[in-house]
Amino acid sequence: MLSKNEINKAKRFLEEFSWLMESYNKVDLKSIAKLIEDLPSEPIPLKLGAITKEKIQPKINFLTGVLPSLFMDTQLFKSNEDISDFASSVLGVQVPRSHKKSRFEIIGHIVCETITLNEKGVDRVVTALSILSSDELKRKQIANKKNEGFFGWNEVISELSRDQI
Repeated sequence: MLSKNEINKAKRFLEEFSWLMESYNKVDLKSIAKLIEDLPSEPIPLKLGAITKEKIQPKINFLTGVLPSLFMDTQLFKSNEDISDFASSVLGVQVPRSHKKSRFEIIGHIVCETITLNEKGVDRVVTALSILSSDELKRKQIANKKNEGFFGWNEVISELSRDQI
């Protein structure tokens, strides 16, 4: 025996399904089925440029998502100059007149420039920042080493990338 809730769900489904079918009443479903049947069984090869873009886009999306939260961490980036140094040495993104900009302006500039990065070095940076953004202990260790002046951001990224391999 169906409950009243299940009967109402089924009723709503049928109403929505009938509305959907009505809105597509001019579509010949038999033709679409034939078209699908005629599709090649082997995948169609993509152009190399498209593969590269598909391969790098998720990494760029990751960077644009994780960079603002990392840059707001004042233990890792005490000053705007620290953020600017990271951007230029690790990402190759120059921040013009960083000394005259607010922290938010600098972060916004870097994030906007990040979407134009090429594949070179993106893998290494993404790997390192994945660790840095997800491992709180590693983040504190890096902040301490960085604050004590032991190494710059290139060394930090290299060390984190090595740890992952």
